[in-house]
Amino acid sequence: MSKLILTLGLLVVSGLAGGQLQAQPVYYNGSSTLQSLNSVSSVATNGTGNTALFTASGAVSRCTAVAVDGLSGKLFLLDGPANALWSVNLNGTGLTLVKTNLTSFPTDLALDVLNQKIYYTSSSTLQSSNTVQRMDYTGSNNVILLTATGTPGNGVARCTALAVDPLNSKIFIADAGAQKIWSLSLTGTGLTALATATNAYPTGLALDVTNQQVYFTLGSTVQNSNLIQRVNYNGAGLLTRFAAAAGSVQRCTALDLDLAHSLIYLSDAGAGTLWKIPLGGGSAVSVLSGLPATAKKVRWYNGPLTRPPPGLNGVSHAGSNVLLNATNGFVGGTYYVLTSTNLALPRNQWQTLYSTVLGASGSFALTATNGFDAKNPRQFYLLQVQ
Repeated sequence: MSKLILTLGLLVVSGLAGGQLQAQPVYYNGSSTLQSLNSVSSVATNGTGNTALFTASGAVSRCTAVAVDGLSGKLFLLDGPANALWSVNLNGTGLTLVKTNLTSFPTDLALDVLNQKIYYTSSSTLQSSNTVQRMDYTGSNNVILLTATGTPGNGVARCTALAVDPLNSKIFIADAGAQKIWSLSLTGTGLTALATATNAYPTGLALDVTNQQVYFTLGSTVQNSNLIQRVNYNGAGLLTRFAAAAGSVQRCTALDLDLAHSLIYLSDAGAGTLWKIPLGGGSAVSVLSGLPATAKKVRWYNGPLTRPPPGLNGVSHAGSNVLLNATNGFVGGTYYVLTSTNLALPRNQWQTLYSTVLGASGSFALTATNGFDAKNPRQFYLLQVQ
């Protein structure tokens, strides 16, 4: 009697997109009414090597927000006035239009890099144009997850900025209209107010996923009302981690977290400066000053540098066809099904049964036609991705 044998230890991942260099830079986007001052740049954490990676020209009018995917080697760029989303490589080359005709004025974006999803906010004086939306990296499957309806609706007035935690299925919104920080699920349900500001407006968000904490900037024309605060995912534990003071930070515009080094990176539209501040609070140290345009967003990549290998939920055969059910697939990955009757055979000598490029991320199924031979008492199967 023939047996179909699968050894889970044979799952192989090779040729995956690499992560950033260990000494990764801080990324930031300059935004201005003068087109030539709209750019995406990188700088080392000690302030050296400041480099303009991309400068707006032609179809790109404004660098409104930027997000970093260090796994796929991409920067995503919002152009608010043009209602468009673009991508470039980490070195600024390969400008590609992802999607145009976005709702109203897109203001911020966040990435689910493993599932290659883009979340973004749109903001407008027209209440119904304040939204949270999601699309694929390809620009397809755009869906509206939340529309602000104000008071007496859902309470959300302006969708100013956002952050996403795919692991805990959470989206967080900064709402400058209602002066609140909100949370909701990745599907747009469970809207909850986490914190309220009194003398300033929330302008940026960043997440400590491990400790389930939201850090956010509060901006104001009154200098000492410019703050960095932190609140737990459940709304408890609101703390002020930093307050602007004379001689240093003027305006808390946006932030990101470098959790590996316990640092906050802060963009300051008032002083035209990028700062770094201890995660637990303390004095601000200048990273880069004299910026020619407002640094709307500052980004430090905290995401995965390697992709988790695919897992197999099951293998079976229907006649001579082999059926594999797997997890952790990603769109654009090329997957191969290999076979051998000799487990010790070098991998380059295994027979390729089937290959395909996935069109979606997540769980997937593969069928290798004529991959099962009932004459062989033992057959091994290997799933490889590039």
